[in-house]
Amino acid sequence: MKQLLLFCVAILISATTFATTANGPEPKIFIVASNGFDTDLTAAISKKKTPAIVVGDKAKADFILEVAPVNDHEESTGSKVARCLFLDCIGMNGYSSVSVKLTRVNDSAVVWAYQVRKGMSGPAARQSLSEAIAKHLKNDYLDKQAK
Repeated sequence: MKQLLLFCVAILISATTFATTANGPEPKIFIVASNGFDTDLTAAISKKKTPAIVVGDKAKADFILEVAPVNDHEESTGSKVARCLFLDCIGMNGYSSVSVKLTRVNDSAVVWAYQVRKGMSGPAARQSLSEAIAKHLKNDYLDKQAK
């Protein structure tokens, strides 16, 4: 019985090791951001199941994700009233935008960049921006590198 148990454990360990080496290890990404947007991005990377590990130590990273400051533009009450008077009420809630670039550490090559703009502002916009970045990082770069 012990031999069967040891055999099963050995098979499980070798299968796990093969799966990890067959797909390659997940890249380690260090996020450089301001105003807490790095926390939003880390949560979005986890939520969108982006195949990467976010690390807190820049020295252990394979990639560095640099984030420009989030640009929130909110319409003033006066401009909202003026726009609606001229039947242009669409997009009165303001907008938020942000740009990111992913740099490979070993050769400093910028391997991916993305800019996103959402027609809203505030905390909901920050979540939407970070989830869009995580989704596009996964679909546009990481999934293509795995193939």
